[in-house]
Amino acid sequence: MSMKLRIWMILTLVLSLGSLVLISQESSEKDARVSFLIGKVQIQRSGKGPWATLQKGDTASSGDIISTGNASKTTLLYRGSEFKILPNTKLRIATLYNENQNGKLEVLSGFAWFQLVNLKGKKFEVGTPTTTAGVRGTAFSAFHDARTKDSSFCTCEGKVLMNGSGDPKDGTLQEKGNGGYYPGDGGEPKRSTYEGIIVKFKSMPPFKDLMKKNISLKNCLSCHTPQGWTPDDSVPSDETYGGSKVP
Repeated sequence: MSMKLRIWMILTLVLSLGSLVLISQESSEKDARVSFLIGKVQIQRSGKGPWATLQKGDTASSGDIISTGNASKTTLLYRGSEFKILPNTKLRIATLYNENQNGKLEVLSGFAWFQLVNLKGKKFEVGTPTTTAGVRGTAFSAFHDARTKDSSFCTCEGKVLMNGSGDPKDGTLQEKGNGGYYPGDGGEPKRSTYEGIIVKFKSMPPFKDLMKKNISLKNCLSCHTPQGWTPDDSVPSDETYGGSKVP
């Protein structure tokens, strides 16, 4: 075999392997990947049929519903974005954003946290059965109580455009460090600020008193570490946004 032929064969093999890697990477970006999981987490593919146990490394697609049990939690990664699903939560992946479509997630019940990046001009919404938050390059949480129909959203970074009962026709722009509570009976939304209560990734002593009034805020402890006070019980945190990697 001539030297030129050998070089040609090697180059062909390298190019072929490179193409396979690119195809694999492109394919993997069509789904969200489970990067962290603790406890019992289940998934219902396409939102129908039997429930299956979800494991770290598995993928989730548009239409899937994810359900976490008591003291269970999972984090999904998608194109650099993070979706944290806290204990006793059901979240539906309506659509995952890409170059051709907008994205939407639905918190059917429970508490979830999101950090959205690389939207590249596409819109992304997170909704509950009563309220919708339009993302503008941000990190925020969403909570929905399936029993009372109450919903709440807290903005951690950037801004979200809230659309719910009591908001003006064009929505309410909610900025970093603020929250909105939407009563299930359709009453006037209640606005709150966390200035001096949440400081970067630390929850200060006044947060403990706030938790007594709104127990759902306990879920915030998955990212915000108590400083100067001790919680009765903790929420598991993972190695991504809620860790020390973020300044």
